[in-house]
Amino acid sequence: MKLGFLFDTEAAAETTAAAATPSTTTGGFGSWPVIKQIAWVFGFIMQGIFIVLAAMGVVSGMVPLCIVVFTIVTKMLLLPLTIKQQRFTKINALMTPEIQALQKKYEGKRDQISMGKMRSEQQAIYDKYGTSMSAGCLPSLIQLPLLFGLYPVIYNMPNYVPQMANYTADQISRMYNLFGINLMEAPGWKIQPAIIIPLLAGILSYFSSKMMQPKQSGDNPAGGSMKMMNYMMPFISLFFCISLPAFLGFYWVIQSLVMIIQQYFINRYYDKIPMEDLIKANIEKTNKKRAKKGLPPINQNAAVNTKKLNTPVKSAEEAATEAEKRAQGIRQSTDYYNQKAGSSSGSLASKANMVRDYNERHKN
Repeated sequence: MKLGFLFDTEAAAETTAAAATPSTTTGGFGSWPVIKQIAWVFGFIMQGIFIVLAAMGVVSGMVPLCIVVFTIVTKMLLLPLTIKQQRFTKINALMTPEIQALQKKYEGKRDQISMGKMRSEQQAIYDKYGTSMSAGCLPSLIQLPLLFGLYPVIYNMPNYVPQMANYTADQISRMYNLFGINLMEAPGWKIQPAIIIPLLAGILSYFSSKMMQPKQSGDNPAGGSMKMMNYMMPFISLFFCISLPAFLGFYWVIQSLVMIIQQYFINRYYDKIPMEDLIKANIEKTNKKRAKKGLPPINQNAAVNTKKLNTPVKSAEEAATEAEKRAQGIRQSTDYYNQKAGSSSGSLASKANMVRDYNERHKN
């Protein structure tokens, strides 16, 4: 697959002239509202990088070098969202077993009262950790249009960098050259040097996804889904990077590599912070946001008992076992009371003596 218009100087001039304003970006999702404006901003960044490299006299390998710098800049701009997403991921890993135990508790109960109690108890769990049901979705939803805005810039770089029209077809061809690989062509399903790009894209996609996953304990369906996605995404990356022009695959490789480096330092940072401090800070941030909205703070009594954070969270089976033990204790005390009551006078004093006797025998 070739971008033939790059070798037609006249056509390239017309294309770049049409793309000089943000209202005339290329078709597809690059022309959607909001996405179009985001793409124009990222295109402005790409154009600045191109101008700086051109001033340094760079021609050969210009496009891959622009992609490297561009990816580093944009990933640094998105770093606050990445950190916020990772903080929620770590807290969610601690919170998920409690949510699952609650869901099991109300399993099969669909009446209005039970559903109301479940929502109330679920909200109490979220308050306990200073988060909300939408906390994990918002960073992802914000990043989605940004990611959509990135691809048109990479895919149709001449549309966002009008200065490329000042170069000859031969110079533009050299710009898309990376160690003898023509980045304008798709690697395809054949053995050639370009095949290393989709292979690297799949491998690095796997490691970047794996590093973002929290450590899961116990039976966690959500964790199983994440693992499944962790194995599927590399194959999806491989397929797209083989079928599309190699410069898109190269961008995918650099993006995954930058994400791995970022995630390494983010994980190290959060590993040094005790979970109780992380949750306490999360509650404080949530209360500041609630105060701005005129809402009361989260009940501080619902905060996590920090002494228990290092112990495993009880599973639904363990909670059920403890409940059965408590019920068995109640039955034993009831049987003991009835047995004694059958052979006593029935006076209030005799009943009090029975309770005291039972408590002493069981050291309660």
